[in-house]
Amino acid sequence: MKSIMTTTLLLIFLALPCTSDAQSDPAEAASAVFDEFLHLMTNVEMDSVIALFSEDALFWGTGSKALVEDPAGVNAYFSALRGNEPGRTVASKLSTSALVISDTLVLVSGMWAVTPNGATNGTPLRVSMAVALRDDEWKIVQFHNSAVPQ
Repeated sequence: MKSIMTTTLLLIFLALPCTSDAQSDPAEAASAVFDEFLHLMTNVEMDSVIALFSEDALFWGTGSKALVEDPAGVNAYFSALRGNEPGRTVASKLSTSALVISDTLVLVSGMWAVTPNGATNGTPLRVSMAVALRDDEWKIVQFHNSAVPQ
């Protein structure tokens, strides 16, 4: 009887769905999305930047005059940067904080800078984003970036 119970428990344990690292630590997963955004911006990989956003993302870019609510608008915003030379400017994180709303939604707020390669000072920017787990991928569902007031 004991071996039947042990075998049954083992089978139940093995049948449980496995969770990815991203699902087990939502704050870390959301922070990784922001880190990836910065890496891709530095390397001018705009298609990959655009792929970080969900299809229904709400987007305020630094230079946005109106709220972008569709993939075409996000694409248009980042496509303007495609001609930049990779590595000419470096996008780097200055500070971030993550607020876990649920296992599938995290708010990230912080500061980052765009600095010419080799320079010591850059342009500081503020960022707020909501990152959500969509179809087993962490996606940006809301993004607001702005210059720091003087």
